[in-house]
Amino acid sequence: MDNKDIILSVQNVNKSFPGVRALTDASITVRKGTVHAVVGENGAGKSTLMKILSGIHTKDSGTIIFDGKTVEHTTPIQSIHMGLSIIYQEFNLVNTLTVGENIFLGRYREMKGMRNIHKAARALLDSIGSTISTTTLVGDLSASEKQMVEISKALSFNSKLIIMDEPSSSLTADELKQLFKIIHDLRVKGIAIIYISHKLDEIFELCDIVTILRDGQVVDTKPIGDLTRDEMIAKMIGRELGDEFPERPRCVGETIMEVKSLNTRKLKDISFELKKGEVLGLVGLVGAGRTEIVRAISGADKVKNLKAAKVKKHRSGKMIFINGKQVKIKTPRSGIHAGIGLLPEDRKLEGLVLPFSVQSNIVMSSLKQISTFGFVNASKEKEIAARQIKSLSIKTPSPNTKVKTLSGGNQQKCIMGRWLEINPDILILDEPTRGIDVGTKYEIYLLIKRIAENGGSVIMISSELPEVLAMSNRVLTVCEGRISGEFNPEVDSAHTIMDAAIG
Repeated sequence: MDNKDIILSVQNVNKSFPGVRALTDASITVRKGTVHAVVGENGAGKSTLMKILSGIHTKDSGTIIFDGKTVEHTTPIQSIHMGLSIIYQEFNLVNTLTVGENIFLGRYREMKGMRNIHKAARALLDSIGSTISTTTLVGDLSASEKQMVEISKALSFNSKLIIMDEPSSSLTADELKQLFKIIHDLRVKGIAIIYISHKLDEIFELCDIVTILRDGQVVDTKPIGDLTRDEMIAKMIGRELGDEFPERPRCVGETIMEVKSLNTRKLKDISFELKKGEVLGLVGLVGAGRTEIVRAISGADKVKNLKAAKVKKHRSGKMIFINGKQVKIKTPRSGIHAGIGLLPEDRKLEGLVLPFSVQSNIVMSSLKQISTFGFVNASKEKEIAARQIKSLSIKTPSPNTKVKTLSGGNQQKCIMGRWLEINPDILILDEPTRGIDVGTKYEIYLLIKRIAENGGSVIMISSELPEVLAMSNRVLTVCEGRISGEFNPEVDSAHTIMDAAIG
């Protein structure tokens, strides 16, 4: 290929933060009209490199050439205007504004009025095959529709390179197909895509080239066809992973929890049992009611008795029995008191206090045990944090580092450490490996196994069917707010289980 085909050249870029060397001589070349994957474990340096390219961070040294011009210092606005856009995993949209207003945010005067904004937005959406109305509020859109808005916004700046960071994390299978089609169409138009994902199946299906980062260094760049999945994993984590999943725990005992007649406006007569030492998987499509079930059980969502005439009194509300005794769980605090812990689906919004330190986030559920008359014992607080940081191999410069600066996998470990410290009888894990690299996933699988083997019980929700089938002793399928089936993952096929989940 001619050098004219190169849209981005990064040579020997270095970046350090206090106590951390984030990038060391990182180099990557991206060509026009290609989908270039960037993969690596959490903390490998992917996000740092992308933030340097988009103008959020400044490189310490090295050379960046974009579209034939050397880039020394830039800002996010300058980066967008020169044709380099980034679509983050957490969308950068204003929910209270319309689709058209979001696409041309801050450019009202440039567009000469709202009529032109909506006209131009309609043309951009049509160009990627989207039928979303430009007058719809962004807050009313699904995850995939918001992604269409982000892509249209990038195209409105005549982007030559679009960085997509974990674009599929909240998409259904059909929505993912639509995204792949759009990416294919962008590639045909000569637009380059940098695609960041921990889902290796997507990388092999979609991408042309892959660059592998480990510990802030580029360890390899190859055409996707020149690597096997096992080779890619080995290069990412610096060792052979062996099997992708550990052997499932085999220590199921007596019933520890019964849920009877759980009804909400979303859920319909949910009843099931959980055994001591069991890993119980919940499988269903996005919006089926999986998360609503575990949030109701743990007290994260308030469940009111239904007053509709058609609902019999004994079927309203919920009844939960733990070790044979009925418990009333109305708040997360009462859920913890009953021996239930919840790792929520959205760790940043609901699982962590991002401005707080790693230490503060880990000890959050232990404060009652280490406080006297409302005063926290500082030495015990440090002791707990140090124990969990060491036990879970949490990568952090210090316990006092703000948790928002950690990678997604290490943030997830902080929440796991919080629950392991108080050792709940039942631990609910809602999408525990979302946005996490293969190496850290394996560590979390080992933790799940350890919890079960130590007598704890786990309810696991995951959109990745292979991990549910590999780690669960039993699987319940959820469809349209009901439990639609119960399966043995060692006997029943993935096809049979998904048929019940789809309904």
